[in-house]
Amino acid sequence: MSHERFPLGLNGATIVRANLESGLIAARDAGFSFYEPRIPALSNCEDLGCRERSLITLQQTDLSWLPLNALEGVFELAPDRLFAWAENIFSLAERFNVRQVIVVPGKGRPSLADARELLVELSKRGREHGVSLLYEFIGFSAHAFPSLEEAHTVAAAAGLPLVLDTFHLAVSHTDPERIAALSADAIGLVHLSDALTEGKTVGGIADSDRVLPGEGGLPLADYLKAILDTRYAGPLSVEVFHPKYELGEPAIVAQEAFRKASQLLSTVIKEV
Repeated sequence: MSHERFPLGLNGATIVRANLESGLIAARDAGFSFYEPRIPALSNCEDLGCRERSLITLQQTDLSWLPLNALEGVFELAPDRLFAWAENIFSLAERFNVRQVIVVPGKGRPSLADARELLVELSKRGREHGVSLLYEFIGFSAHAFPSLEEAHTVAAAAGLPLVLDTFHLAVSHTDPERIAALSADAIGLVHLSDALTEGKTVGGIADSDRVLPGEGGLPLADYLKAILDTRYAGPLSVEVFHPKYELGEPAIVAQEAFRKASQLLSTVIKEV
């Protein structure tokens, strides 16, 4: 069995120096099947008048969009500001034919009932643009619903699939058994990254410590085996933020991302 059990995608943050068109080409040339766009890249492309050209590039590269990343801070923004921001993002996604948007909780502390009501309303507004939502589990303790069980509860209550991120699984000290207990339908996307842990507690690592698979100290194989146990067979998107990648050529970084992710997945699948 090959790593095709998990089709691979590239998050635009991993090659942050690339614009939308060059990012798509770098992802295609590296071997990825999907590309996860981020809001600034789409907005900049539109401002420069390259939207139509980027959609042609998407077709020519034979890539598919992953969800637009991301509507941030949904539980900390005032409702009027949130809905205005969401309208802009859903409209942007619609214009680029991106059919899903990731929502990120932020640091608010709503009740489950209030969180569900807000997410349901956002979903309703997204559908008006042909957009569905995914809920990203964020493991930082200052954020809303910072355990896997809490995130799953609020996402399921609103009818949204989860985005699982190996970094946030680590930060939240989530045991693989808890991941394996999820159903495959509960997971809509997996973000894949390692992290530099030497001299740090796992709870003390930050987004800037996120590196390509095999470059850090996270138990990625354990997490991926647990995700396999759920029968999830959707895409993994390589998403890293360490500033060193800004120094590299996006095409080279994309190639390394694909090689290291593929190597990890092949090893994991052989052991299952």
